[in-house]
Amino acid sequence: MTAQTKSPPLSELTARQVQWIAGGYAMAFATIPGQTIFIAQFNTAIRTQFELSHGAFGGIYTIATLASAVCLVWAGGLADRIGARALAIASAVGLGLVALAMSVQNHIVTLVLTLAALRFFGQGMLSHIAMTTMSRWFNRFRGRAISLAGLGTATGDALTPFMITLAILTFGWREVWFGTALTLFLVICPIIWFLLRDPPDGKRAVARGQVNPDGETGGSLTGSQWNRGRVLRDPLFFMIIPGIMAPPAIGTLYMFHQAHLVELKGWDLTFFTASYPLLALTVVVTSLLAGALVDRFGAWRLMPVFLLPEGIGCLVLGLIEPQWSNPLFFILFGLTAGMMSPVVGALWAEVYGTRHIGAIRALATAALVAASALGPGIAGYLIDIGIDLDLQSFGYAAYCFGGAALFFALRVPFKRRIAETARGE
Repeated sequence: MTAQTKSPPLSELTARQVQWIAGGYAMAFATIPGQTIFIAQFNTAIRTQFELSHGAFGGIYTIATLASAVCLVWAGGLADRIGARALAIASAVGLGLVALAMSVQNHIVTLVLTLAALRFFGQGMLSHIAMTTMSRWFNRFRGRAISLAGLGTATGDALTPFMITLAILTFGWREVWFGTALTLFLVICPIIWFLLRDPPDGKRAVARGQVNPDGETGGSLTGSQWNRGRVLRDPLFFMIIPGIMAPPAIGTLYMFHQAHLVELKGWDLTFFTASYPLLALTVVVTSLLAGALVDRFGAWRLMPVFLLPEGIGCLVLGLIEPQWSNPLFFILFGLTAGMMSPVVGALWAEVYGTRHIGAIRALATAALVAASALGPGIAGYLIDIGIDLDLQSFGYAAYCFGGAALFFALRVPFKRRIAETARGE
């Protein structure tokens, strides 16, 4: 059975499969300290501490994130060679150590290095391991497994911005980073260790003769012919990448420069951060629906759709001034964010198979991380030269609509490639 056939109900998931999805959820939640939505809450404190302009801090963030993307191209392939539990624990410990380093920052050079490590372990490796694991361990449930695991990030998006804003005001920004490190060490690492203790490809399962109940057809991984080198010579890959870079680039720049955005619009920052749960709720509902649609119809059929809400959201930011547009903006961006994880996450397995999914996803994830670096840097530079975010929004909207049009034009190549990969060509 392929990912495009009618999917079975979630009630057919075994207890072990539910446990694996919960492990993916925990890994996704653990990425939050390395996500822009978390780091952005420290924007004002860090710029004040180091006397940085919007453009200067955006430039530093761009350099740090690009460095993390370069590292991810190599390190992401480890997901094909090292067990998910060991790699996830190592990444979570690394993220905790970096959070500790963040709490004692006092020099601009170490700030850049620490930000790069935050982005690498958080947004990069932990997210990559979570989605790669769900893609490899599930077939008929792949879209829903990815969407359910991805809810960990949505949970963090809902809970942390407002809480971090209040915590910084109460305790100070350095103390909040110290508390984040303790949470990773004492809470997140043990949870991941427990939930990923009995994987379908582990020694215990092999010794018991247990077959993955939702493994690939024929019991073997697909896409053996699609290694990293061949993917890098594939024109289709480079037609997909520019469009999927839009959400991390555009979403990140608005979150990173939220202080400038609310000042420009005359909004209240507390109300803005308090609206993040609405974004998260939209992501949750949309992700669950999109995951079910992916399992039923295939991710490639949904690719032309997922960028459209974000394009409309950019127009809202460019055209509407009152604060009531703030929740509307969050809902529209949430629709795209909710669709992206299961749709794009499952697309790589459909187009290139699962044999080398870790290395292939690493290339794509590195591009997404790079996009999240370029967004704040470019936007910060434009702000410094007098082009505010409301004017920039029209260009970002055009980019989203252009990407949707490209994916619509790629429907036939997608269908042909998926059939070729299934035949081993």
